[in-house]
Amino acid sequence: MRNRDLFRYGLWAVLAATADANRRHYHMATTWLPHLLTNTLSLLLPDALRRLFGRRRPRNAVEAVMFRMARDNEDYVLYVAPLAAGYILSHPRFNIYKGDWAELRLMGFGLDSIPHSATAMALSALVQDSLSVVADVDDEGTLLSRALDTAARHSALVSLGVLGALTFIWEYGEYRIHKAEMAERGSAELINMQWSAADTRKDILSNLLGWLLAALTRR
Repeated sequence: MRNRDLFRYGLWAVLAATADANRRHYHMATTWLPHLLTNTLSLLLPDALRRLFGRRRPRNAVEAVMFRMARDNEDYVLYVAPLAAGYILSHPRFNIYKGDWAELRLMGFGLDSIPHSATAMALSALVQDSLSVVADVDDEGTLLSRALDTAARHSALVSLGVLGALTFIWEYGEYRIHKAEMAERGSAELINMQWSAADTRKDILSNLLGWLLAALTRR
């Protein structure tokens, strides 16, 4: 077993403990359950691929990306660790999204901007690196192949589009969860999911900063 695998398992164990702590503290599944499922999928994806495909060689571009980026990639954990860390930092004992920790500000940004930017950077890097894999292995000359080659040449812009779409889905999901929890409890102090329009703007700016860092490092 490789050290990076142990790191993934350790992250998942801490994340599961955080989800359980939030479950016991807030007694609502609307926040901890989606985060636990999402991070479980991302952290344990290499193990699922090894179970399903073993050491089989890729037969198409999709398998090539999955195998090279996740199944056989010792550095895969670096792509998914920021997302897990962002949720771990919502533990009731050291929550950076509410309370005293959330009040700390630097140029208008709080501590939660760090995991947001790091996650956006990791996601953007994952998209760009995946496109470079596709460009290496897919040489069939088909329309799809040419489209993927074009996407690989503009991978930074493609990753920005992917990040933008996921940011919208994520922020809208947080909004809906926040509204549902507020309707049930009536106080932001009693709920797990924190959301506001100001925080959404700050999150978007943090994500853009993460994307820019990924684009610059990949260049």
